[in-house]
Amino acid sequence: MIGRHDSRAGQIAFVIALVSWSGAGQAQDTARDAAQDARYFALVTDVAVSADTDGLHAIRTRVGGFYPYASPWRFAGAEAQSVHYTQGKYRQDVAAILGVYRDQRRDTLAGVDAEVGVARVAGHLRPIGDATLRLSTTLGTAVDMIASADLVETPKALKRGIGYTFVATNAEHQFGERLTATALVGWQPFSDGNARTHLRARLIWLAIPEAGITLQLRYRQYSTREADVGGAYFNPEDYRQWLAVTAIRKRYAGWIYSGALGAGQEYSTGSGSHASYLAEARGEGPIAGDIRLVLRASYSRSAGFIDSPDYAYRLVGGTLVLPFR
Repeated sequence: MIGRHDSRAGQIAFVIALVSWSGAGQAQDTARDAAQDARYFALVTDVAVSADTDGLHAIRTRVGGFYPYASPWRFAGAEAQSVHYTQGKYRQDVAAILGVYRDQRRDTLAGVDAEVGVARVAGHLRPIGDATLRLSTTLGTAVDMIASADLVETPKALKRGIGYTFVATNAEHQFGERLTATALVGWQPFSDGNARTHLRARLIWLAIPEAGITLQLRYRQYSTREADVGGAYFNPEDYRQWLAVTAIRKRYAGWIYSGALGAGQEYSTGSGSHASYLAEARGEGPIAGDIRLVLRASYSRSAGFIDSPDYAYRLVGGTLVLPFR
């Protein structure tokens, strides 16, 4: 399955590519957030259901509380998580606890966004979570320091308690008002002694500013240090993927809607070349007063931790934040 660092890096690149389109609206929203910047408590719950073509299903639930909660871009708190995995007769439950902290500018995402915790799996404690420190300048350049950790989500790996961490630096530069380029270098060690070196790059063109539409070219590759992982997960010596992506981000009635469609090719040592696709959709906004709802769905046809030319991964989820002033 695709690691969470993929989605986090994608979210950062996508949002910043659209700053030139939404700058005026973002400035107004930032001013409104500052005016409403209060310290109060919020309950949060999150449910996500995923499935892949290998037959592995996962139901991930989280509950927690934020205090102080000032806005969706400024809060701190803690969450408890439970994941229930099934595949045929296979069943496994993994519990975790996380601390959450976010303090970012809404217009540029400069600042800190982190969730850090531990999960207990197969008698081991493994780190999980994501953390991003974003530094931006007035010259159209930004640098992200990224760290994440998660479990390798295959039955064999979960039974062995295999996890991974991922650390990376992402540099981004905006050329004029419409073109943005990013480059990422990352290191991904696994708890079984394996490790991967990652390289990624994107070109993002703001094609229709008034509609929030971007055209993107994405490339990523990695090389593996240890070829033999005992069949616990897909582990080619080399992997490469490129995608042509069309993305959109729109505001309507206080909500922010975004989505992406992409297609391309992937290549891995021993498996050859195969078509690769992705589809993503997300909506976020208030539903009653300060109550906030986030809905998301994604589909990815590309090799994750399963060796299959037709491998696909699907996810739907939602988050509800209930503040108490």
